[in-house]
Amino acid sequence: MGLEEPILVPSPAARINASIPTSLNCYRPMGSMINILFRIQMSSQASLDILFFRGKLSSMEYVRLLRPKQWTKNLLLFAGALFSFSFHLDSLLRVLIGFILFCGISGAVYIINDIADREVDRLHPTKKDRPIASGRVGVTQALIFAILLILAVFVTSFLIDRGFFWIVIIYLVINILYTFWLKHVVILDIFVIAFGFILRAVAGVEIIDVPLSKWFILTTLFLSLFLATSKRRHELLYIEEERRRKVVNLYTPKLLDVFNTIFSTSTIVMFALYIITEHPEYWVSMIFVIYGILRYLYLVYATGGGGEPEKILINDPYILTDVILFILNIVIIYLWKGV
Repeated sequence: MGLEEPILVPSPAARINASIPTSLNCYRPMGSMINILFRIQMSSQASLDILFFRGKLSSMEYVRLLRPKQWTKNLLLFAGALFSFSFHLDSLLRVLIGFILFCGISGAVYIINDIADREVDRLHPTKKDRPIASGRVGVTQALIFAILLILAVFVTSFLIDRGFFWIVIIYLVINILYTFWLKHVVILDIFVIAFGFILRAVAGVEIIDVPLSKWFILTTLFLSLFLATSKRRHELLYIEEERRRKVVNLYTPKLLDVFNTIFSTSTIVMFALYIITEHPEYWVSMIFVIYGILRYLYLVYATGGGGEPEKILINDPYILTDVILFILNIVIIYLWKGV
């Protein structure tokens, strides 16, 4: 019995080139390029899997990298439309696009932060389960994903609004500085967190091109400082010393209590000035703001909350109801004025 003829399987390049008409010979190099990519894929499958979300990794791991539970912070972009009373469909759609873009850029920042902090996060009671800290997503894959995300957000932002584009760049730069330096500097660390919230608020105003109120910005500043100091207080009191960042140990509970008193009071005062000087017809909204601050103080001091402020908005029914009523109050008065 003679030897069987070997079955020759054409390479990807050969199959591509065979399918290209002779009149389009200028495109035949594409076949060679795909053949190169095929070989790269065979020798380094893991590096390419991230581009197509294939392999052993679930695409949900990449979603978790973006920390969707913290996207509630980006809802602050809608405050620009809310407090400028720009409820037109076009304005709301532009803010929605801005919200999505900020979810993307903040997600990229979270990835960079998780890469930098992966060793410390492995000692943290909850952060140890994050995709990078747990080892479910490799550092290289996560970094490539973050870079692609940043590029996509940059291009889209540039096409939509130049002012919004520069705000996105500033947000990224400040947060990279925070990741590698500023978060280790006492007091300055909470100011950088607050600045991130201010940029969100300004971005929401910029994308719909409405005037920026100084009282609105000051309210945002003190509210975000209040949330940041409450978070530091929770870390100091309820997380073991060896599992928390060194900068947290530079604070004391008494100092953070003083900060909370200053910032919570200032939030109420700044919002009151905003309403009195610019929109006195919305004075009823003060009730919801005061209740929201007091409720949050209760959760921080009576239940040990405040460690994850983004979850409180969703998980605490009283604060969630308060926020909904606050928004409804503004919308109803706005519609009533327009009648």
